[in-house]
Amino acid sequence: MRPQRISQLPIALGLGILFLVVGCSANDGEGATESSAPPATSQSSSPVQESPSPASSATASASSSTSATSASLTLFYVAVGDAGKAGPEIGCGDSLVATETGPKEFTNQVEASITALLANDAQELGSSGLRNALAASDLEYVSSMVDGDVVTVRLNGAVSSSGTCDDPRIVEQLKYTAMTAAGTGQAEILVEGEKIEETLSSK
Repeated sequence: MRPQRISQLPIALGLGILFLVVGCSANDGEGATESSAPPATSQSSSPVQESPSPASSATASASSSTSATSASLTLFYVAVGDAGKAGPEIGCGDSLVATETGPKEFTNQVEASITALLANDAQELGSSGLRNALAASDLEYVSSMVDGDVVTVRLNGAVSSSGTCDDPRIVEQLKYTAMTAAGTGQAEILVEGEKIEETLSSK
C-alpha cells in the first residue's frame, strides 16, 4: 500500500496569506504613528515684536501728566479806597481785585502766578486804576509747597513798602495770588526764610 503524499500547496498559500495580513497591519500602524506627529515649523529669522501691554500704556499716560499746561493766570491788584466793593476788603479800606493774564504755559501754577506778579514793576496796572504795591520790591520766587489747605511760598530778595497802608497791600497781593493758584484757603509768604509780616514790621 503506497503512502499518501500530503500536498504542501495549501500550507504555503495559508502562510502567504498570514504574512500578507500581518504585513498590512504593521504598515497601517506605522502610518498612523507617522501621521500623528506634528509637522516641523520653520522659525523666522526676524524677531517677533510684541505690542505694548495695557500696563505699559497706563504708565506712559501717568508719566505724561507732568507735561506743561496752558491756561490764564489770576493775579491780584489793589483798588485803593474801594472799601471792598470790587473784591475782598484789606488794610486801609482798599479792595483786592482779581485780574487775568492771557494764556501762559506752565508746569507749576503757583510758581507761574507769583513769578508773573513779581515781574510787573509798574505801579499801576495799565489804565485800570488798580495799584501794584509790589512795584518797588525786588523779590524772586524760590519754591512753594501745599500742606492741607495752606500753601507756603518762599521768596528771596528785598521787600519795599511806602507805609503802613502799603504793608497789607503787599502781603495780600501775594497771598491771594498764591491761594488762587494752589486752590487753598490760606497762604504763608516767607522772604529769606522769615514771614513777610515780620519782615515788614521790622522796617
